Amino acid sequence: MKPLLPNTYVLNNKYLQSIISPSTDIIDYNFTSEQVHKLNLLQILRPDIYFNKTLSEEDFFDLSKKYYQKLINEEIIYKSDNEYFLYRIDSETHSQTGLISLLNIQDYINRNIKPHEKILVSKGKERADQLSKVKFQLSPIYLFYDDKNIDLNLDIHHDKKPIIKFKSGKYTHSIYKTNTDFTGINFKELFVADGHHRIEGFAQLDVDKDTKFLSIVFPKSKCLNLAYNRSIKFPEDYNKDSFLTNLKNFFYVEELKYHEKIDRFFVIYFQDKFLKLDLKNDFSTNGADCIDFSEFVLKEILNIYDETNDQRVEFVPPTLGTDYLINQVDTGITDLSTLMRPVSMDLIIEYSKNLKFMPPKATWFEPKPLDGLFFYKIIE
Repeated sequence: MKPLLPNTYVLNNKYLQSIISPSTDIIDYNFTSEQVHKLNLLQILRPDIYFNKTLSEEDFFDLSKKYYQKLINEEIIYKSDNEYFLYRIDSETHSQTGLISLLNIQDYINRNIKPHEKILVSKGKERADQLSKVKFQLSPIYLFYDDKNIDLNLDIHHDKKPIIKFKSGKYTHSIYKTNTDFTGINFKELFVADGHHRIEGFAQLDVDKDTKFLSIVFPKSKCLNLAYNRSIKFPEDYNKDSFLTNLKNFFYVEELKYHEKIDRFFVIYFQDKFLKLDLKNDFSTNGADCIDFSEFVLKEILNIYDETNDQRVEFVPPTLGTDYLINQVDTGITDLSTLMRPVSMDLIIEYSKNLKFMPPKATWFEPKPLDGLFFYKIIE
């Protein structure tokens, strides 16, 4: 797989603060209606949230498409020359640089670009609908390569001065032009970090086989993965009083105090208690807390077999914090919450190479490239 020239629209730097939007994974949780209306990219991604009203499918995509065209007409975004860009993200303790590139969706379909987790059925369809009706992409797919096998130091290839630079939270985001021709690179395999639903949306498009998508490719050694937790509502016919007994059939269970560094262990929060779980020797671990939880708690105990399409399973991003997970249970919205450890990068690669799938929302890569810096027109 050779990285292709992006052939993209780029955000005009002077409009930076008025357009960038956070991930739609957290927008429902963290933002008030007043804040939402300042986030212009929601007019493309989620106009229903932006306008705070239910929209028909036709209205949804019509508003989205019109706003995208407005960005072009008013030169809020501009067409780039045929050149590569590098995206660098820095904090006080971390730095990573990625290559912005077009790739062919056939490489995903043929599994040269490898996913590692199942998708939520509804979200996969939603992304495909959006791409086919609006015909643009403003959220690049976050991929990584195993830099043990490729000698590529992206940090030495960019200009000294970024064309875009700004701070978002604790991270500084910088976009650089580069004169390097990267077409000589051959990524034999790439791995999906963030964007499983978006790339699956591209795979579902009814367009020619040469469909391209916009990606940002980072080296594996620089990628950081956090735990994506769950909060579960028990099935109506399940006896909550039997849960601990059922749990002990599979796990050694030990109560912990909140201050006992609970992030070091596989922990659930249930009935005002933090419970450390260790899988019994009679059972084989799948290598990650989220997979063991899916197999032994959801399937074996609660008879929840399809996380991809079950409303009783809430996927909680790490940005919401432990207090959110606790509150869901304490207020009776759900019955238990997980506090899991992150999946290792090596396990992600192992699953990807062996065409195995982790549960949906198994990983949360942080920091993420932000939406709205680059826009790719899918069908010219």
